[in-house]
Amino acid sequence: MKKTNHFLLLIAFTFLLNSCEENPQEFDTISYTPCSEENATVDPNILNDFECQENFILEDVEVVRNPSEIGTNKSRFVGKYVDGKDAWAAYILDFGKPIPNISTHAVFNIKVKTSISGLMKVKLEGGSTATPMELDSNVKGQNGWESHSFNFSKVASGDYTKLVIFFNAGVANQGEDVYYIDDLVFSPTIDPCEGIAADLSVISDFDCQQNFFIGDPTKETVAPVVDNPNKGGINNSDNVGKYTDDGTNAWDNMIIDLKDPIDLSQKSQLKIKIYSSKKVPVLAKLEGGTAVEKWADIAETDKWVEYTFNFQAAIGKGNYKVVLFFNGGKSDGTAEDVYYIDDIKFDIWIDPCVGIPADNSIVSDFECQQNYTFLNDAAPVVDNPDKSGENTSVSVGKYTDDGTNAWDNLLVDFEQAFDLTSNNQLHVKVHSSKAVPLLAKLEGGTPMEIWGEIDATGQWKNYVFDFSAAAGNGNTKLVLFFNGGKSDGTKTDTYYVDDIRFLPKDCSVITADCSGVTADLSIVSDFDCQQNYTFLNDSAPVVANPQVACANRSANVGEFTDNGKDAWDNLLVDFGGEIDLSTKNQLKFKVLSSKAVPILTKIEGGTAAEIWGNITVVDEWVEYSFDYSGSAGNGNTKLVLFFNGGKTDGTASDVYYVDDIRFELP
Repeated sequence: MKKTNHFLLLIAFTFLLNSCEENPQEFDTISYTPCSEENATVDPNILNDFECQENFILEDVEVVRNPSEIGTNKSRFVGKYVDGKDAWAAYILDFGKPIPNISTHAVFNIKVKTSISGLMKVKLEGGSTATPMELDSNVKGQNGWESHSFNFSKVASGDYTKLVIFFNAGVANQGEDVYYIDDLVFSPTIDPCEGIAADLSVISDFDCQQNFFIGDPTKETVAPVVDNPNKGGINNSDNVGKYTDDGTNAWDNMIIDLKDPIDLSQKSQLKIKIYSSKKVPVLAKLEGGTAVEKWADIAETDKWVEYTFNFQAAIGKGNYKVVLFFNGGKSDGTAEDVYYIDDIKFDIWIDPCVGIPADNSIVSDFECQQNYTFLNDAAPVVDNPDKSGENTSVSVGKYTDDGTNAWDNLLVDFEQAFDLTSNNQLHVKVHSSKAVPLLAKLEGGTPMEIWGEIDATGQWKNYVFDFSAAAGNGNTKLVLFFNGGKSDGTKTDTYYVDDIRFLPKDCSVITADCSGVTADLSIVSDFDCQQNYTFLNDSAPVVANPQVACANRSANVGEFTDNGKDAWDNLLVDFGGEIDLSTKNQLKFKVLSSKAVPILTKIEGGTAAEIWGNITVVDEWVEYSFDYSGSAGNGNTKLVLFFNGGKTDGTASDVYYVDDIRFELP
């Protein structure tokens, strides 16, 4: 049976062969030519697409079938180029004359397919007057088609004659690196600012909103537009301003004349991004009417940081000029100190005190709790002159005392009997340049006075006066006499005051009621009702507050056990997403430590940033503050705290108590 089948198959195969030889059939061969179009219209802006538009012949580039007719390039034909061995081998397109149409078509495009990853540079050069210009793009080298674009619109008026392409700039090879290329085209230049209306609250963003001249309008601007020297972080703009300051002149400045009075009724916050190589003070001043000035410090170098100057106090003052003094008041720089600036604008003032209920045991913290009025506005709100130690508040009160008057005073009238049944200890923080007596007095009922001494100069210190014996005395006024009873001062002796408040004598514990409390995700943890994120390895378990005090009356706190033998042992929390620092960017937390050590705070997961501080007060709860306003938008997702950071002189079980870890408004 098997033999018969084989025989039949052989006869059939022989028959078929004979049939093909006697009656052959011809089939068309599938073939392509680079250009199947007849009379293709020449587009001079297409240098070469290796098909119908070969308007610039590329020597040493072989026209081949597209090895990958998918994705962004379905052309049948492309170019094949083998890069030279030299690190700066380049392919040069020499037009022999100024490149045509570049004034209107200044964006060079090229498609590339290669397995080589590296930096591709494209350069315009040649010509009689134009300065060479080069732009970069990163080639991924994943063997797929990539589109790369180089915008030369800034130099579109140049008479360039050559286009130079470095496919793997600065890297030598064996002379075997293959690049498939296609669609070398100059595209129309599109004005990115077309259709964008002027926003006159923006002085200049050095791009589309250049609304006011910076400097003397009869001369060249003092802040010419240049390329951003460090794109990233909070500033990815292509263009910024470059201001050259005479650092040997203490009051050299950058002045902007807005001509008309600045409307600060809604937008009273002057903001500016600065990139500086040195830490210097910056003075922002509004003038032309009743001048108002605000100071800030450049604390971080070689990165873009946004600084905010609160000009609420300048509303209605008629000022029409903005003046910026870099390294203001100093003459220790050079004649050509450079500061890069961007996004100078007036922005909306966001009231940080909205929703915060009044605590009438607080006379004034000169921020959100300004619950009573000082006679004759004798302690106006000013910037804290020394944000350190016991007082890192942004705002404080400034009291000017007539030191030639023994009983000149700071007085507040409560207008009714002040309740001292529970909150009976007067606390007041003072920053003074001299050691003087301080008298605190209650009056309006049965008076009571207590003498104290300002014994710390050049720093903040909290002074306490026990008025528990005055409970029920019906007093309605509080009076503070600085250098009380003395007349050996001047008529303008200055004392800074803050956090004038009444607290319980024992500052007893407050047990939180968490019923109905909604999560506030700007709070990492208060170890009571707001435990919104998890610490890695549960490294800060909740424990009872070991030292209830006026500075921290919480029932519960976190206990972090640090390996003091490990310089970088840390307390870490992962937010699981980007930390929103757009408005609340001041990291604050309380620490109770038995030793004075350095403390490092760090945010990471994006463009990392770190700020150092020092635990200087031991065996007391102290609140520390770290300004991360410059890290908004940097994509960071983690917060890390290093206690005794960088040191290995501790023990394997050093304990730090922490509380109220949160991000607040500036």
